[in-house]
Amino acid sequence: MGRRLAKTLPILVCLVSLVVLAGATTDCYSTGDGTAPPLDQLYYPVGLQVSAGGTALYAVNSDFDLQYNGGTFQSYDLGLIRQHAVKLIADPSALEIPLIDESKRLPKGTDCRAGSATLTTLGETCAPPVQSRFYVRDTAVIGAFATDLLLSPPPASLELSVPGEVAGDRNVDRLFSAVRGNASVTWASVERDSATSIAPTDPKTPYGPFLFQCGQDSERRCDGAHQAGSNPDELGNTRHITMPGEPFGMAMSQDGRSIIVTHQNETKTSLFDTGLRRTDTNAGEARPPSLQFVLEEVPFGGIAVAAIPHDRDAFTGTTVPYPRPAFLETSRARPEISLIRQYADELNGVVSNQLRPFLDREGSFSASVGPGGADSRGIVIDPTPRLACKAKVRKNPVDPLKGRSQAQFDADVLACARKPARAFVANRSPASLLVGELGGSSTANSGYDPDRLQLHTSIPLSTGPSRLYLAPVVEADGALALRVFAVCFDSATIFVYNPDTEQVENVIRTGLGPFAMAFDPFSLEDAAEHKVVDSFNGIRRYRFGYLASFTNSFIQVIDLDNAERSPTFEHVVFTLGQPTTPKGS
Repeated sequence: MGRRLAKTLPILVCLVSLVVLAGATTDCYSTGDGTAPPLDQLYYPVGLQVSAGGTALYAVNSDFDLQYNGGTFQSYDLGLIRQHAVKLIADPSALEIPLIDESKRLPKGTDCRAGSATLTTLGETCAPPVQSRFYVRDTAVIGAFATDLLLSPPPASLELSVPGEVAGDRNVDRLFSAVRGNASVTWASVERDSATSIAPTDPKTPYGPFLFQCGQDSERRCDGAHQAGSNPDELGNTRHITMPGEPFGMAMSQDGRSIIVTHQNETKTSLFDTGLRRTDTNAGEARPPSLQFVLEEVPFGGIAVAAIPHDRDAFTGTTVPYPRPAFLETSRARPEISLIRQYADELNGVVSNQLRPFLDREGSFSASVGPGGADSRGIVIDPTPRLACKAKVRKNPVDPLKGRSQAQFDADVLACARKPARAFVANRSPASLLVGELGGSSTANSGYDPDRLQLHTSIPLSTGPSRLYLAPVVEADGALALRVFAVCFDSATIFVYNPDTEQVENVIRTGLGPFAMAFDPFSLEDAAEHKVVDSFNGIRRYRFGYLASFTNSFIQVIDLDNAERSPTFEHVVFTLGQPTTPKGS
């Protein structure tokens, strides 16, 4: 009995550390040689990403109860998942859907779309669990206790902030995961797909976007060269430092050059170079990621971080310089949000030949809207009001014959670019979605400040809000419309907030412990302009959202398409993997 308790106690401590974000002792990280993690099953997933072309769904599993000797990167055939989800909506009896339990297959003729079957929010009627291994295409083993997952953006969306700078390899993307077990940003390369890519139907046929490249050994474990921040002598780490413990949240800078990592039990924030940009015009593959700087004296309990979307049009033709990359970081311990800025290693405007950027905490903003506010979690920033405004202006171009001068056009673009972005913060004290504005002027007489945050409204949520996501739905007219998705871990719900109507549109019940989301590929520009979604390969290009359940280790697919007033809109329509109760509970 004593041995069993001694083994179970660290596991319980580790589980609690994610749920309440308390500290975990280093004993939690001792995996030994242990059992290899399952290659074809989800196990405490904490991060999801969708490939640029939408053919692959990437997941990172954390092995949070230490049943195995590591976590995993996994790639899933997303094209096949989407096809099967659509078929299951149309015909829940479809035989090609690989159900885990055949007794859950519904009779022929059951039509969930028409409402003849009772739609349940947990997907037990019209979306019974399917075998996850049927869709797995590749797996790589990483350290234990991953907490987040990022995917590099397409090169076209990355800014060339240094003259003469070029992309390293425009055909390769990178996945980055904060891993607590070895205090690293573990990364892997994958080939980039496109909007017209179709994965091979034979799962044995190699397909680049499915295949992880991280120096795997015979047991598929990523090598040490793909654990940035753990080795002070790694290439590019000119300060020869290592990353502090308890990494948690991540955000990529607007120019794609950097990643910021928060530390939930430290007063520190780490800066990494992504290696996605370099000045060598003869570049082949981009340089590896590397740790660059550790900022001290940030508020304890750093959780989420978001890059501030600066708009170059807000500074064109003015004397106001374009700002350096900046970030907003939340804290679970203090009712404030930190403004952190990145600086280059330079003197009198001349950039050093060594890569030595650094961070500075330049200020903070109140996270209190009414009482409380000391426990902030997720944060997202919505620049679409600016994008929509500029798109409207550009439909009325310069035309001297109509009295439309270049000066008038430029002034209109400038005014649009300086419209405040919308900002949203998930807070637990009390449980609420905080709404505000980013940018503008602090007073009537002050100049433009792109980094000023002001929260003004509190929307009640259910217990345990954790992460926020900004993504569109497809409305009844077939066009994109932006929403904020507030994931509430404790109450197993997702609040869908419409920022245009300033109302909660729906509350989606989910499986236990919802944690990470991802969405079919979209652009904020298309969402801002409410563009109509076209179809590809028989399915609307933008259709679904994907939700990872940390507690029960499975993924739920949510229908986000309300064209033709679908009764499955904002319901769970597909369940990937068997919901499983944690072994240590």
